[in-house]
Amino acid sequence: MSALRVLITGGAGFIGSALARAHVERGDRVSVVDSLVAGRREQVPQGARFHCLDVGSAGLDKVFAGDGPFDVVSHHAALKDVRRALIDPGPDAEANILGTLNVLRCAADHHSGYFIFPSSAAIYGEAAVRPTPETAPIAPISPYGISKAAAELYCAFFARTRALPGIALRYGTVYGPTASEESEAGSITIFTRRFLSGRAPIIFGDGEQTRDLVYVDDVVQANMLAVERAPRPWAVYNVATGVETTINAVVRQLGAYTGSAAEIQYAGAKPGEVRKNVQDRTRIRQELGWAPEVSLADGLARVVAAYGGTPACPPAPGG
Repeated sequence: MSALRVLITGGAGFIGSALARAHVERGDRVSVVDSLVAGRREQVPQGARFHCLDVGSAGLDKVFAGDGPFDVVSHHAALKDVRRALIDPGPDAEANILGTLNVLRCAADHHSGYFIFPSSAAIYGEAAVRPTPETAPIAPISPYGISKAAAELYCAFFARTRALPGIALRYGTVYGPTASEESEAGSITIFTRRFLSGRAPIIFGDGEQTRDLVYVDDVVQANMLAVERAPRPWAVYNVATGVETTINAVVRQLGAYTGSAAEIQYAGAKPGEVRKNVQDRTRIRQELGWAPEVSLADGLARVVAAYGGTPACPPAPGG
């Protein structure tokens, strides 16, 4: 592909900034929109044009008019605090549904080429089939999952009626060195920091809840392949490893990597969190040629190293 004009909302956040760096390194012209409520300005890569703006703002139209037309709009801006949304789902719906609608409207009005929507495994809820395929029923149990499901439907609507082709990428639990502590994957950041400071990690629940943990660099690669290879006008893919891992196993490996002797502590389970999750990655492998390259053992080692630890090499986590 030749150089692209790319807009990344939430481009000062964890995944969005990593994607922005990849596009800049590719030679694309990148614009970033972020309100900096959760993102950090220093994470926006040099070479990207930055707009401090909420995606629900009327000012977003000026970004499309001034920096576009965009070949790709990657909408990574979202509120991701599941626990806070359980108390008050209003801000979650405003940001994740109404904000998405505003981005979609601007993208369609300004004749953008392609729309990428980062969805979530949360839309499946407590899936009856694991690994869970894209054809599984949509049954979210949290406001966050509900907002992602609703936004997906709007994206599909715009793809089919407003000539805005797009894709939904249903992420597993994306983790990496700069994951926000407010996000689900931020628990890995919290566990790591506590171990390195000599404090005990706290697991909410019994620790036998499972997640499909996918490293952020692999998620970025899925996004890049989607632009090049995804069918039009609309497609949906799981972006996950297909490996189910307990939180207990993750914490044990982080403890081994950090050399900490701190005992794991347990607290009451938090409401609104899925008990078991692992996704089927067959479709994205067959149709886009994507497969995760970073093992969980390697990814956790990278997180520990990023926070000043010197990881040893214990066996990979499982179970």
